[in-house]
Amino acid sequence: MSASALNPKRKPRISASERRRQLIEAALPLFAQVGFRGVTTRQLATTAGVSEALLYQHFPSKEELYSAVQDYCCQPREELKAVLTSLIPSTSTLVGLLYFQTKMVVDKAVMGGGGGNQIFPRLMMHSVLEDGEFARLYLQRAVSRMAATMQRSVAAAKKSGDIAVDDMSDEMRFWFCHHLLVTVLMYRLTPDPVVAYPISEDALLMQIVVFMLRGLGMTDAAMAKYCNFDALREQSQKWLNLIRDYPAGSEGNVS
Repeated sequence: MSASALNPKRKPRISASERRRQLIEAALPLFAQVGFRGVTTRQLATTAGVSEALLYQHFPSKEELYSAVQDYCCQPREELKAVLTSLIPSTSTLVGLLYFQTKMVVDKAVMGGGGGNQIFPRLMMHSVLEDGEFARLYLQRAVSRMAATMQRSVAAAKKSGDIAVDDMSDEMRFWFCHHLLVTVLMYRLTPDPVVAYPISEDALLMQIVVFMLRGLGMTDAAMAKYCNFDALREQSQKWLNLIRDYPAGSEGNVS
C-alpha cells in the first residue's frame, strides 16, 4: 500500500513542471506589486508556500525566476492569433480592431476591474520604470501580430481612399494609437481612476475610437460608414467569445 493511501491527508506529489508553474504564478503578483528589484527570494518562497531551498531547486536565482515569468507572460496568445489570422486587411477591420483594443482597456468587465486582475499591466509599468526588458519582450512577441494586422489594414484603408495619404508611416500610426490606450489604461489601474472622465464608459470608449481614427487621417465619409458602434459592439463580443471558447491548454500570457 502506498504512503499516500496510508496517510490520506498527505498531499500528492506534483511534477517538476507543475511546481515550476505554481512558483511562476505565485511570483506574478509580487513582481507586479513592487517590481523585480523590490522582491526578495524569501518573499517569493513565502508567497508560494515553499522553502527557499525548494525555490532554488527550480530557479537557482531570482533572475531565472523572473526570466521564466517573462516567458510565461509574453508568449503570443493562440486564441487571439486565431482571431487575427481570420481577418482580411480593410478599413472595416481597422475600425473593428481599434474598437476591440479600446474595449479591453475601458470595459472593466473585460479588464477584470480589481487589482488582482491587473497584474499584467502593472508588470509592464514596473518594467518600464526599471530596465524595460519585460516590456520590450512582450511587445516583440505578443503585440507584433496585432501591429502587423493593423498596419496592413491602414494600408488597405489608404488604398481605398478612406485614410488620407501623408508622410506618416503606417507603423507610427499603430504605435501612436497603442500609446494612447496604454496611457488610458495606466490612469485606470487605481481603484479610483486617476482621471475621472465626465462621461459614461460607453461614451468614453466611442470617443477614444473616434479620436484615434481622426488621428489616423480617416475621412468623414469613412467615419460615417464604418463607425456603427452597435455593430462594432456586437463584433467585439463575438471576438471575445472566440477567445474565451478557444480550446483549453492554449493559454499564453496573463493579461
